[in-house]
Amino acid sequence: MINQLIPRASDEQYTAASSISFDSNDSEKDAANHSAQILFDIENIDPFKESLEMQARQNSAASVAQIPVEAEYDIETISSASYRALPTSLSLDCQSGTDFDDEDIEDIDMDYDYNYDYDYDYDCDYGYGYDHEPKKSQVHLPAMEIVIRNLGILQERSKAQENNETKLKPEDRSNSSDSQDVDYNLETPIDAQLYNSSLNNLDKNIKDVPANRLGPREQEEADEPVRKGMKYMFENKFLKAKSLFQKKSYNDPLYALGLGAMTFIKAMMTYNEDDIQLAMDTLTLSYNIAKIQIDNAAVKNPYKSTWSSYLSTIVSSNQTGLPACPPVATTKNDISYSNDGPRFLPNGVLRANVVKAESCLLMGMLQMTQESVVGYVKCGLNLRRAYGCYTVVWQEYKRMGQEYTKYMDRDTISAIQFGFGTVHLLLSSLPPKILKIFSTLGFKSDKQLGFALLKLCLEGKGIRSPLASLILLTYFSILSSFAPQLYAKELMGPAVECLTEAQKSHPSSCFFLFYAARISRIARNLPLSTQSFTFAVDSTRSEWARTAMSQMGNYEIGFNFALQLDWISAEVYFKKLSQDKYYWSPAFCQYFIGACRGMLGKRTESILAFAEVPQLVKEQQRKSYIDIYVQQKVEFFQKSGYQDMDFCLPGLELLLVWNAFDQMQKNALEACLLIVQRTLELIYERERLEYNIRLHELVPTANPPDYYDQRAILLLIKASVLNALKRHSDSIAHLNWIMDHKHQLKSETWIIPFTYWESGVTSWGMKNYEKSRKVWEMALSCSKYAFEYRMAVRLSVALSKCDEIGVTVSKSKKLKGISTNGRKRMPIVPC
Repeated sequence: MINQLIPRASDEQYTAASSISFDSNDSEKDAANHSAQILFDIENIDPFKESLEMQARQNSAASVAQIPVEAEYDIETISSASYRALPTSLSLDCQSGTDFDDEDIEDIDMDYDYNYDYDYDYDCDYGYGYDHEPKKSQVHLPAMEIVIRNLGILQERSKAQENNETKLKPEDRSNSSDSQDVDYNLETPIDAQLYNSSLNNLDKNIKDVPANRLGPREQEEADEPVRKGMKYMFENKFLKAKSLFQKKSYNDPLYALGLGAMTFIKAMMTYNEDDIQLAMDTLTLSYNIAKIQIDNAAVKNPYKSTWSSYLSTIVSSNQTGLPACPPVATTKNDISYSNDGPRFLPNGVLRANVVKAESCLLMGMLQMTQESVVGYVKCGLNLRRAYGCYTVVWQEYKRMGQEYTKYMDRDTISAIQFGFGTVHLLLSSLPPKILKIFSTLGFKSDKQLGFALLKLCLEGKGIRSPLASLILLTYFSILSSFAPQLYAKELMGPAVECLTEAQKSHPSSCFFLFYAARISRIARNLPLSTQSFTFAVDSTRSEWARTAMSQMGNYEIGFNFALQLDWISAEVYFKKLSQDKYYWSPAFCQYFIGACRGMLGKRTESILAFAEVPQLVKEQQRKSYIDIYVQQKVEFFQKSGYQDMDFCLPGLELLLVWNAFDQMQKNALEACLLIVQRTLELIYERERLEYNIRLHELVPTANPPDYYDQRAILLLIKASVLNALKRHSDSIAHLNWIMDHKHQLKSETWIIPFTYWESGVTSWGMKNYEKSRKVWEMALSCSKYAFEYRMAVRLSVALSKCDEIGVTVSKSKKLKGISTNGRKRMPIVPC
């Protein structure tokens, strides 16, 4: 039971002890105001400030002060902590029976500290009191501590800079304003024109692209600006990174790929049509430059042909997940052997091939997010093209043997690892229906191979090392959020380890702050998650990615408040998004606003918000499955003239669809049960009144009560909440009622596959793994419903988990009837 750490008073003082004690006596008025409260008073924590400043001077990234904080959880209160005073540990005291068990926590690979001090502590059952038992273990998130410490240092620097500016004379301030933007005195000056230029103005016409004749060591030295640009990009200095990449973006494919990576990340953050098109254009530019550079090199493949090698890979049954490996070139009998030694493709050609492959890979990932058949087909073509280019470099790499470093630069080697690793992880998480499109790749995806290759890329500390961290963290985050019941405990340790290593090199990167927040949410520490999302947004102010990160941050913070049932705060953040015309789905945000108002009982305001959704959906150029869902929901409400709004809980329904109940605290889940039960009683009361009419009036004009859809959704929410509370057996009756009445469900067709999913979760919690697999496979047979793609991915990762632990379903033989066994007539059997 990972307890959330939410201090409720703003007047706590720092004490240099093993833990921090609180005396919280908040009034109900303070809780209702939802005001931002400060964890600690900055002015009263001088010892902590001095220790952090000392650590900053020592530049120690490994040893971080561990500050266990324990406080009472209040579902209606959220604290706004200072950067340096944020709690960075998850309390394991006060465990309840609804979260992870102690055995589960021990399986998570984190840092444990055991403190045996007796201190004034908080007890789950009796409130605050003296703890006479030794303090139990605390799970620390070192990655978050590095981030918070670094942000605290940045905050101190900004304060010191402001103080220095106030002391300057006006003439001195005017003279220093020009150099204020660059904070590194020894850096290479940034081209101001490139710094301020827009990527939308890139010249798509490729000019002269010279052949690359550099050797491996010369190439590594020449690529130092690209390495510095990647460092800038993961230090939130996007404009500096852009200016470095643009210097040679028209004649060097790796520089163009750097711009492509920037636009790709932004497009994946915003899902905006313009951003996606810009990313596709930039990646196409890098692909074409690499292709022209390969053609200009006028070097042919020294062995038969790449195409025949690729065909042999497809025809043969390759179980390794990698291209077929030719023998190492060691003898002079080899046709590629000259007097100077074996001949290989020049390093410049190999480097251009991996840039071509990576451009196709990133374009394919963008096309996959469109969630359409055409998008999947285009994605498959790009992945196949990328695999072919990677194959050329891989086979040359294997022919080089142990002396590959003499002929290939280290960033090209890490590019192969990054490419093949990403392809394998990507394909391993896709549903079978989509995988059929990629069957021409000629190999079966291998998740463990993908992990191993990306791990090698990380250890190489090359240009693509931070990108490999992003791929791994995205994979961990998707699996843990799509199926937390199966993967949250297993992937928590690897996710924290990957995040820690990434933040050692880039401690203030907005991307890693974002994933730190996602991991904190999976660990049910919503206040820490909200703070990290806030830091991620703040770290990109006045920068190229500020809009994209602001949109993502507002969405995630609003969703965190919804998980805490703080619908007022959630509405504020989604209102910001609905007013942003560049956001990917204003219709969904408007629907979420109406859902928040509906959960607060503001029926009129909720109806007004829902009424705007259809028009916003019409204005969308490309309608996503979410847009279709919210449009169908509003049409469902309009059928009854919004008279049945009291029988719906749209806010909890969204949490159900997102499978988010496993990220909520126990008291919030129990509050959900009360809300659902109260709404079910309203349906019972309405049905009683309508049936009473039919007892006294013959052939009444009113139709019989038909609230099957509303009741089914409420019971499904209740079953999901019970599963999150680990009360699996209590959810069986509700799930069976839905399945018994599935033919009565007319509008909400998505209920049936989601019920199959929850039935599988119930069986999984009861250790009946074979039953789980059976119902999940039944869910795969459903089609043409809202969130079909999202559920398909969820089912795919769940069935992959079944494969990993060896769960199979024994298929029963069909009973055959009477047969003639091939004869024309039945045999005559005497009676």
